[in-house]
Amino acid sequence: MRTLALDIGATKIAIGLVDGNDQILERLQVPSNTNEPIWPVLKKALKGFTADRIGIASAGPIDRVNGTISPVNIAQWRKFPIVSEIKALFPKAPIGLLGDCTAVALAESRLGAGIGATNMLGVVVSTGIGGGLVIDGKAFHGETGNAALFGHHSIGFNSDIVCDCGRTGCLETFARGPKMVEYAKGLGWSGGEDFIALAQCAREGDTHALEAIDKGTLALAVGITNVLNILDLHTVVIGGGVSFAGPIYWDPFLRHFKDERIHAGFLDEVNVHPAKLKADAGLMGAALFAQEVAG
Repeated sequence: MRTLALDIGATKIAIGLVDGNDQILERLQVPSNTNEPIWPVLKKALKGFTADRIGIASAGPIDRVNGTISPVNIAQWRKFPIVSEIKALFPKAPIGLLGDCTAVALAESRLGAGIGATNMLGVVVSTGIGGGLVIDGKAFHGETGNAALFGHHSIGFNSDIVCDCGRTGCLETFARGPKMVEYAKGLGWSGGEDFIALAQCAREGDTHALEAIDKGTLALAVGITNVLNILDLHTVVIGGGVSFAGPIYWDPFLRHFKDERIHAGFLDEVNVHPAKLKADAGLMGAALFAQEVAG
């Protein structure tokens, strides 16, 4: 049995053909951060595949009931009928739709850093900030598919920073990669255009880069602690491109996270792991969920 998996993110849409042993046989990607229509390009790419079942992991918000997606950072897709469009291409294949971070959490709980944890929070720190939940060993979607979409809860009540979603003070406005770069530039940093450059300058001791990462990791620590306070979870797996920066990112995050969670009184011991599946976590989670949908 072969599963076609899609991972729809703010920068790109990853496509993978996965076999029954959870191995990716083929992979492809198309850009999603473009002003050109995305669907015609994606449709053309998908026509090169054959599959028995299909899993779609998408940035949120999504609507699992109606099979539509409205990723905050993909402006041209609002209530885009992704399931029906793909169903037209693969009429015989069962299709499962879930949030991209829910997919990451599911994959890491089954195949990666979260193996053995019955309940866990999966976090993605990249172009955006997202979360996904595994509860009692299963992906937890919520009523529409948007459970743990905590990148868009406000942690800055008095902030005047407007998020792409329209709210002010969202976690994303402080903690996602592009916002840390933007903040560093506001301080006077001129070492590059992306988080990879920012992290490298921080390793070299640039004070502006270090301050920007410190601010971003503090925001993430606050956001994750808020989620754990609500759900009483004690396992967290963090992935996404920003998290791959290594100690220059993890060290300040772990310091801030310890300082934040200690106030809860029941979060003294929280297992925090870097994601093992790296960039493939979303694809693998989509494939695993498609297997469940297909039975």
